[in-house]
Amino acid sequence: MSTEIKNIKNRVAWASGIIYLMLAVVLIRLYYVSLVQGPELRAKSQERVIERHIIEAKRGDIYSADGKTLATTKPVYKIHFDAVTVDKEIFDAEVDALGAQLATINSKYSASGWSAYLREERSKRRRYIPLASKLNFSELQRIRQYPILKRGAHRGGLIVEEDLQRIQMATNIKMRTIGYDLEGASAGLEGYYSEYLRGKPGNRLKQKIAGGDWKPIDDPQAVEPVDGFDVYTTIDTRIQDVAQQSLLKELKHYKADHGCAVVMEVKTGKIVAMANLGRNEDSTYSELRNYAVWECTEPGSTMKLLSTMALLETGKADTNTKVDTENGVIQVFDRKVKDSRRGGYGEISLREAFEKSSNTAIVKLIYSNFKDKPNEFIDFLYARKFHEKTGVGIKGESAPIIPMPGDKDWSGVTLPWIAYGYSVAFTPLQLLTMYNAVANDGVMVQPQVVSHIMDHGRQVERFEPKVLNPAVCSKETIGKLQALLEGVVERGTATNLKDSKMKLAGKTGTCQLNYWIEGTSDYQSSFAGYFPADHPKYSCVVVINKPVKQIGYYGNKVAGPVFRAISDEVYSQMPQEAEIVGGKLLAINNTAHSSIPRIDEAFQKNFIPSLKGLNAREVLRAVGPHNIKVNMEGTGHVISQSPVVGTPLNTITEINLTLR
Repeated sequence: MSTEIKNIKNRVAWASGIIYLMLAVVLIRLYYVSLVQGPELRAKSQERVIERHIIEAKRGDIYSADGKTLATTKPVYKIHFDAVTVDKEIFDAEVDALGAQLATINSKYSASGWSAYLREERSKRRRYIPLASKLNFSELQRIRQYPILKRGAHRGGLIVEEDLQRIQMATNIKMRTIGYDLEGASAGLEGYYSEYLRGKPGNRLKQKIAGGDWKPIDDPQAVEPVDGFDVYTTIDTRIQDVAQQSLLKELKHYKADHGCAVVMEVKTGKIVAMANLGRNEDSTYSELRNYAVWECTEPGSTMKLLSTMALLETGKADTNTKVDTENGVIQVFDRKVKDSRRGGYGEISLREAFEKSSNTAIVKLIYSNFKDKPNEFIDFLYARKFHEKTGVGIKGESAPIIPMPGDKDWSGVTLPWIAYGYSVAFTPLQLLTMYNAVANDGVMVQPQVVSHIMDHGRQVERFEPKVLNPAVCSKETIGKLQALLEGVVERGTATNLKDSKMKLAGKTGTCQLNYWIEGTSDYQSSFAGYFPADHPKYSCVVVINKPVKQIGYYGNKVAGPVFRAISDEVYSQMPQEAEIVGGKLLAINNTAHSSIPRIDEAFQKNFIPSLKGLNAREVLRAVGPHNIKVNMEGTGHVISQSPVVGTPLNTITEINLTLR
């Protein structure tokens, strides 16, 4: 082999060796960088990640009508520690003292454990060490005085971050009424008024550091968040308390599953109390759902108000119309309608049927008058908007159910079943809205739970009362219905609620639940009405579901006492007011004495009294017990009457009045 060829081979071998050596060096370097230095380098690269983060606005507060805070946003603080920025001499001198203080606010470590932990983290050059979270402002101020940390952010390594936490204050109005506003789910006032409450978020730069946390950094372009507006409700916490406690008392006594009570101002529709309680597994009660707004059930006998309204308004019957309850049981196709009184009531008037809550009488009157044209009855309900939601400002309201002839579930028994409160469904609040319309002389107003919106003392919006229907029926019919509702308490199914302080008006309801299931014994007890009966100020509905039947289940006994307790308490809070009616001074706070002696005395002596100056409600209240038909023409107060004053009662069957 020639010398030249050998030299070439040597050069190739050397070149190959150098290449292999360089490759080996590169591989070793890659190994060292990726596996040895890799974690530290990756951590440093992560620390260079800077992003703009959203800062949530402070959500507005929710207040009661009497100025109490119902829900608010509380700032809470998280504290972190940058161990690297602290001077070594300061750290070594004070770390034990800092550890002792931290142990008092965070029991994760003992005093010595905290100081050892901080030393270890400093040796690892950690710059975002969590110390404590969910601190209130006073706790934050104490921490600012701790050793090392008292020097602030740049010399003491103190990092403070603020979070906003929504809380409900210590009140009887809990989760389901106030509600919540979470991502993908909202309810109650929080959900309905979220646009007002939530405010406008801001933003600022944050730097990602080891452990995946984000550290705020100086940001001249930061945008501060704008606080949300405050919502002022119509809730009166004094009335709310008595509604809550009265409801709780009856729920416990009857071991019921759940219940609700709502109190509303008659003229404005303002809801002053809304109590909702359900039984927990341990037999205690708490607000599990807003039953007043959400739960849509068959009302039972409280529906008889609407059935009677239809009979009176269409002229199919009058309060003196007679109906035979037979033996207390009537047959409708293959179904039976029964009265609660065994043997029935015999032949009674519509007035007596309503006051005694006779199922057979109301069903016979509705069925006999509307069976050939059921649309006429259903259209009557629809025309008065009883099939619509109230639109109350609380998220989660269920829609009423009133079937129409021709619907797939309509049958021959649907009409008679609707007559006494089955095959239809309303929420308690919807039922209250209807009763409130009668108390309000026929004007149906929308239930209202928020009065106004404020922004740091500036009024943003005020919600005025809204009329849903200016007249659910004629003034004459309204007067008769008011007299009937008062008669229920005076002579009918709710005489146990008679109050010596003032007159009450309302209707009992007892509805069997799940009656299509053989062997069921679940009931719903209710009472809807208003007070004082002569000058309605507040309306109220109480609904209690599934009381233990063996203890009691009738509406007057189970739901009625809650209504009575609420009315008594509200009565004690009502200001003294007075009004001249029929030439007599009537004190609203003493309506038990607001009857007119000259009228009562005349009837006792068997002659017609003077009715001049009375309004329709007062006429019917005075004349109603005497089974005399009253014909009224016009609205306002009585200006003339026939027969004349002094005519013997046994010579007449009706009285004709002109109102203006």
